[in-house]
Amino acid sequence: MKRIGIVVCQIFEEELLEIFGSFPKIDKILIYDNEASKEFQNIVRNKLSVDKFSIVRELCSVRFLKREKEVEALLYFLPLALHVDPPLIKEEVVSATKEIEKHVDYIVLFFGLCGNSLGDLELLMKESRIAVPVVILKDMQGEIVDDCVCALIGSRNNYIEALNEEPGTWFMTYGWAKYWKELSCETVGTFDVNKMKLVFDRTGYKRTVALDFDFGDRELYYERCKEFSEIFNLPVCYKKGNTNILKEALGKALEEVLND
Repeated sequence: MKRIGIVVCQIFEEELLEIFGSFPKIDKILIYDNEASKEFQNIVRNKLSVDKFSIVRELCSVRFLKREKEVEALLYFLPLALHVDPPLIKEEVVSATKEIEKHVDYIVLFFGLCGNSLGDLELLMKESRIAVPVVILKDMQGEIVDDCVCALIGSRNNYIEALNEEPGTWFMTYGWAKYWKELSCETVGTFDVNKMKLVFDRTGYKRTVALDFDFGDRELYYERCKEFSEIFNLPVCYKKGNTNILKEALGKALEEVLND
């Protein structure tokens, strides 16, 4: 029996189910019960049969978390609000990785550099003496992705190309469209549209680029992107997004544990 651990930012909630749909060999999803995973728990309760997932209340004892299926994935969500606290995000990624390593055979980090807050992730894992193999998000050129947008736009080159078209670009994904109001509270202390408009004006944003996907509730996504665009007067355009980089990382972990 094999188990892969995934330390994942809350921003990837919507993408996760689509990703797991590409890996039928994963028999069951285990979700560590913390505040950051509450919404994903609601999502899977509505989308998956009860035999396909379970909620893990604690990670202390290996004996408590017995393996039941041939291949399992253990998810440890971290809150997206960590984006605004570089020292804390590094601390929390390491802490989560250490918490699950004793329960898994391989760890996948669904994180990029996060505005360089995490720095050299590979070195960070090595210095943290993680006992199991770790794979991180890299594009086809072997570059660690800058952030969640870079991971979903396909490559660092695609990301840079979009910024070169218009340096004042604000990106939208399912997660950002869903949670931008909550994140604004972390940025300016409360949800205050006028304060946020001031921030956007001062930073020179000119447009919104929303990544368009062929899964999920696209109608609701378009509505959220339109609302954001109208509030901040940032015309929205769409560019094709995908989950290939995330799938590549998970696929590598799955292949290696199954061939071990």
